[in-house]
Amino acid sequence: MKPTRRVWGKIFTYLGLFLTGIGTIGILGPHIELQRSGRVMAQVVSNEIAYRHEGAYGFRLQLKWDKPEGEQRTTLTTLVRAGSEEAARKAYKGKHLVGGQTYEFYTDADNPDRIQPFKGYNWATFGTFVLLAVAGIIVFFTGMSIIRSAKKPDQASSA
Repeated sequence: MKPTRRVWGKIFTYLGLFLTGIGTIGILGPHIELQRSGRVMAQVVSNEIAYRHEGAYGFRLQLKWDKPEGEQRTTLTTLVRAGSEEAARKAYKGKHLVGGQTYEFYTDADNPDRIQPFKGYNWATFGTFVLLAVAGIIVFFTGMSIIRSAKKPDQASSA
């Protein structure tokens, strides 16, 4: 038995609701975690390529900030796989961080001494879930339009 257009419409509608729900839940998780996190003003000491290997580049981000206990420092190394240095610089998440500038960074919600420089309200944190929610909305309305178009011939034959 071949499914009718109306059945396909219902499948699309429920699939759209499911995708929208997954996207919304995915957005809420990082949002709540960021709301629980503290913030720290830290200065970027340096942000450059630390090492190069064939097909991989390691970026070193050095930060310093003041706490009541004294000056704190941390160094984060991020590996970026790319064919060239230019492509690696474009793909690096911290490319916008300029040495000598001070930025506000989120800290880990469970460990306030741990800075998370790439976490925040940005595309890297929320992009996948936003796209999933938008795709769900599109699929939902596609399913609804299929159901409406399938209903029209049925209403015309009953009149």
